[in-house]
Amino acid sequence: MGIEERAGAWRLLGQTLESGWVILEPVGWDPRSGDSIDHYNGTGGNFSVPYVVEKNGRRAFLKAIDLTRAMTAVDVLAELQMISAAHTFEASVLKICADSSMDRVVVAIDSGQISVGPNLQDKAPYLIFELADGDVRRRIQKKSGKVRLAWWLRAMHHATVGLSQLHKRGITHQDLKPSNLLSFGGDEVFKVSDLGRCTWEGHPSPHELLPFAGDQKYAPPEILYGYINPQAQDRRLRCDLWMLGSMIFFFVRGFGTTQLLLNELQVPQKPVLFGGAWNGGYRPIVPLLQTCFSKLLLDLEFDLRDSPVSRELVKAASELCNPDHELRGHPLMRAGSRNSHSLERYVSLFDRLSKVAAQNRS
Repeated sequence: MGIEERAGAWRLLGQTLESGWVILEPVGWDPRSGDSIDHYNGTGGNFSVPYVVEKNGRRAFLKAIDLTRAMTAVDVLAELQMISAAHTFEASVLKICADSSMDRVVVAIDSGQISVGPNLQDKAPYLIFELADGDVRRRIQKKSGKVRLAWWLRAMHHATVGLSQLHKRGITHQDLKPSNLLSFGGDEVFKVSDLGRCTWEGHPSPHELLPFAGDQKYAPPEILYGYINPQAQDRRLRCDLWMLGSMIFFFVRGFGTTQLLLNELQVPQKPVLFGGAWNGGYRPIVPLLQTCFSKLLLDLEFDLRDSPVSRELVKAASELCNPDHELRGHPLMRAGSRNSHSLERYVSLFDRLSKVAAQNRS
């Protein structure tokens, strides 16, 4: 499908928004064909078209909502309503984040809608964000040795702060992964991005009926094996803990916990979603998952063997990514009467470990 056949979101180059932003260039796709030529997630997400915009010498990232899929749907109106509701919800959540001064969450600096023609599909709702240097998947490739450890521990600290800021307002991210943790200021600051799959406690969400709204490749095992915790907010918070801990495995081993765990299983033990044949539910598979997870922790410990923070990092990974969702989280928080999902102890931990690693990087 060529550009001329697609929705207005693909035809915004050269346009000037009412607020004065000029749409300068596409990000990661060919403006002639619409084909992907690269990938940069400046908090894009699915079903959107990314651009670089500029206003008064300031460059930023524009995420235009793509209505192409809606126009080919069986029920066009219903599909448009769904996309519109998702956009409106994300914009409202981003406003709460901005009003709450969440400095480790990527928030919108502008939003609105532009039309490049008379038809419904010519409209393009949009959000504008601060322009990032890139996501941590790419940035970490430029780091090595002791510098690498200090770098990603700072990223872990900032990610944990961002997730904690969201949780304190009843917002669960549901899609935290390496592509959604962005670097700013030459790797001095990291922020959690892309709230397009989040849920907000007490507020209707387009995704609230889904057991898990994020990327299934990063989902925790209870989700993959079909267990639905009837306490929705508890379920979502435990998913966020899993995905945060999964970042440790990614930074050290190159893959998240979900993929590493699935690699340890044989076809009869894998969930059907990933080509397996297991039909025995979640609880009966947990003991085997714990055994496999213990091996992952040993591998993690081996890879971190020369690090002064190895023991504490492995412990944090074991707590955040426990395959038993009821045992996930910091033991002291789970044992007390306070919020068992609290990330405050991990905020302090990753802050301290990042400073230890920075002192030992020379």
